[in-house]
Amino acid sequence: MADSLSLRDQLIESTIGLSRVCSMHKKSARTDLLILQALLDSADISLSDGTIQNTMSLIQSEKSKIAPMCETCAARCGNSDDYDMSKLYNASDEIRELKLAILHKIQGMAKDAILKLRSGKLDDQAVIYFHKCLFAISEDWDAAQLSEVLHEDI
Repeated sequence: MADSLSLRDQLIESTIGLSRVCSMHKKSARTDLLILQALLDSADISLSDGTIQNTMSLIQSEKSKIAPMCETCAARCGNSDDYDMSKLYNASDEIRELKLAILHKIQGMAKDAILKLRSGKLDDQAVIYFHKCLFAISEDWDAAQLSEVLHEDI
């Protein structure tokens, strides 16, 4: 399926995969910065394919460092899999629009969050919110649950 999706969609798929790995494995000092950068890059239509591919490579590398055994695990749990964006695009109109609204919200928040993270001023609740949003996008939640995440104040 990845062949029919844009590179930006593939970057989002990988970013969600990395975020999900963090729910089961200890993230590194740079994980959150990579996730935020990937969100920013996935929204920037002026970036070249090479830049998007580089960010995707960084995300995949980080995921491998955090959970190195997941790639070869014989008893796959699915917690480290990249998200399949076709699930989002094939969802009902209401669910698709809510998930895209959540994605666009955190893409829009990413630049400010990167600046705060680099200066040590990004609070833990904001970091948790980004991960929560990525998780919500990947889950089969109903409209009420997605709307709650979308309208949550951080």
